[in-house]
Amino acid sequence: MIILGLTGGPGTGKTLAASYFGKKGAMILSGDEIGKRAVDDYPVILRKLVKTFGNAILRPDSTLNRKELGRIVFGDPAALGALNAIVHPQLLKILKSDLRKYKTEKRSLVVIDAALIYEWGIANWCDYILVVTARRNLRIKRLIGKGLSRSEAQNRIASQIPDREKQALADFVIQSNGTRVELKRKVEKLIVGLKSLN
Repeated sequence: MIILGLTGGPGTGKTLAASYFGKKGAMILSGDEIGKRAVDDYPVILRKLVKTFGNAILRPDSTLNRKELGRIVFGDPAALGALNAIVHPQLLKILKSDLRKYKTEKRSLVVIDAALIYEWGIANWCDYILVVTARRNLRIKRLIGKGLSRSEAQNRIASQIPDREKQALADFVIQSNGTRVELKRKVEKLIVGLKSLN
């Protein structure tokens, strides 16, 4: 089984690239989805978040309003650090458990789709690391298209390790400045290359 760490900053096209791996048969472990499970399946995590950030992060039905929480933490390093300290330990336990399960199922390719692979210190869980990059102005445009303001988009980009540092540590780099079709072809080409390495 090959474990590929797929990372990249906000607006790079990382999650779209992950979907193309999934369409070619890879098992995708999404950091975002596991983060949601860490909050939804473990009430103690939500209670800690409310204690730290207040009731403003809750919807009327008492579930987490992730958009509001994002507004609070992105652009405030101390708040982001507090969020990470609460959620990430449980998230990583779930991720490790899921990886063990897929190993017993003998999956040929598992992709960990996570923006914070380096920040979490789990690069050594992976056989290879792929970084998806894109021009900064294009990333901002994409994030604005998802409903963020320009300043919110800039804050999200600034909250992570710069692309150039990720690229220096990566085994593979895909530029995502073009069309979806171009990105899909690059992913498919890399899958062929990974099979030859296994």
